[in-house]
Amino acid sequence: MKATENPSRRSFIGKTIALSSTFAITGMAFKPKEQDYKIEEGITVIGPRNGYTPLIGTLVSMLENMTSQVKNTIKDLTIDELDYQFDDNANTIGALILHITSSEKYHQIGTFENRPLNEEELKFWFPARNLSDPSSKSIRGNEIDYYLKIMDDVRKDSLTGLKEKDDAWLLSLDGNLSTPEAPLNKFWRWFHACEHMSNHNGQIKFLKSRLP
Repeated sequence: MKATENPSRRSFIGKTIALSSTFAITGMAFKPKEQDYKIEEGITVIGPRNGYTPLIGTLVSMLENMTSQVKNTIKDLTIDELDYQFDDNANTIGALILHITSSEKYHQIGTFENRPLNEEELKFWFPARNLSDPSSKSIRGNEIDYYLKIMDDVRKDSLTGLKEKDDAWLLSLDGNLSTPEAPLNKFWRWFHACEHMSNHNGQIKFLKSRLP
């Protein structure tokens, strides 16, 4: 006859396994930058990167992969194509490119410096950040290299800043946007920068497919 397991023993074992898993995950997340395993790097490899803590490195790999997809979408567009507007309510591809980059800049400054964009920064970024504002129509007349350089400059600042941070920082609550009712951490802000890029890359692809 099969012995019946004590319910309290099952509960103890279950809690022990859960606690051990938590320690394992936490230990991996807060591991030092010097890794004891081989890191494979490549645009289609999502995971840790040399010089970054594991979670931050994985975030970097996702940002770089998504950016490569956006660049592949826009790399051959002409000024006329970048400025083409289907109707008065539509955004141009050029404006969307700067909008994507403005989001990364916004979260970059928000998490690294714990502040919103200042007045000087808003002079440049406001039209792209707020596409519903009439000022967004001023984003035109630029070659693709203009947009690619801005993307690269902002990313360079992001990578420099992220290299100085660790996973504990990434997982910590954001001092600007988090509230007791709706906690929000820095990882979410950077994840949002990445998925925001993905969302608008689809929009850009759609507009590109409809260009005359």
